[in-house]
Amino acid sequence: MHSHRLTANRRFGSRRRGFRITVDPLLPLVVILMAWVLSERYFPQIMYTQATWIYWTMGIVSSIFLTLSIFFHEYGHAVAARRLNLPLERIHLYLFGGMAELRQRPVRPVEELLIALAGPLASLLFAGIAWGFAQITHHDHNEAYLVLQFVFYMNLLLAGFNLLPIFPLDGGRAMRALLWHVQKYYYKASLFTYYISIGIIMCLLLVAVVLMITEDAFTSFWVALLAGYLWYTAYSGRDELIYQPDFEDLVFRIKGKRSPASIIRQINRIDAQYLPNAIIPVTNNGELESVVFGRDLKKIPGEEESLQHLYRPVEEGYYVDVEDESTYKPGVRLKAELLPVLQDGAILGLSDGNEIRFWLLQHKGILFHRESERSSDD
Repeated sequence: MHSHRLTANRRFGSRRRGFRITVDPLLPLVVILMAWVLSERYFPQIMYTQATWIYWTMGIVSSIFLTLSIFFHEYGHAVAARRLNLPLERIHLYLFGGMAELRQRPVRPVEELLIALAGPLASLLFAGIAWGFAQITHHDHNEAYLVLQFVFYMNLLLAGFNLLPIFPLDGGRAMRALLWHVQKYYYKASLFTYYISIGIIMCLLLVAVVLMITEDAFTSFWVALLAGYLWYTAYSGRDELIYQPDFEDLVFRIKGKRSPASIIRQINRIDAQYLPNAIIPVTNNGELESVVFGRDLKKIPGEEESLQHLYRPVEEGYYVDVEDESTYKPGVRLKAELLPVLQDGAILGLSDGNEIRFWLLQHKGILFHRESERSSDD
């Protein structure tokens, strides 16, 4: 599963090739529990040996391979994103799955489709590798064969489950990409995806009820359990699907004085983590004249402190003008996360550059009839 800008609570991690790998602190307990189930329940039922340590070795190796399978699945998303020049924030492994988190959302349906399908394809590749090695060890090493057979089936299951058309599973994201391609409007496609996901889950619950009446409670229980898990999964992705921002929701309006020092302090008061990734506008009679990079700041400046030594000339990618598509078209590389937003050259405020670009591309052709707040620098 991949996502755009989701966060996890408690985590620890490391960096690898430009992105973080984070792991839920409780994941080792799940690995141990899985090893116990496999060594005490699964492998003793499909093979006979008098040595308990062999079962435990097989269980531990299988549970480690299962965790690696989840990582490999998420790494498939990461490779596809990097190929499409979409930066990856991290790969996060949690208790019963994983997530590849992108720093910015895909701007075209085909990009979301390719990234969504890359995870299941990676799982199928992992399954193929496991199957190939299983055939090599089949006759001489029965224990290795059974472990590799388990890894093969688990990766098939991982790929198949993630292809279910339930958002935020990969199948749900692929479905949204296709709807987006047909609808030509991301936000409407997201709503349709949500309704379809809930509709499929309701159908599964109906099947569980029918099975309870016509067949047996055991089968009905597992179908209902699957429906319940999918409901929880869909609910976790609900906010992303129903999010329908207006232009005003994406723009941070500058209050009071528009001097660089005042803007810097306003950003810092709202959330200091934005400042190192911000471009601060320097205006003259309401027009963008120069910029200051937040990363160049050594401290938060005082009211009268001059930042002129940090001024940089304005270049492409330093700002977005809502009336000038050349400033936010997909080929333009935005130089920071928080950028000045202009309308006909006048400052409207600041915004996440990738989010405002995506919104503008989705609403291309809409006219912005708003009074630009024009005021002089102090």
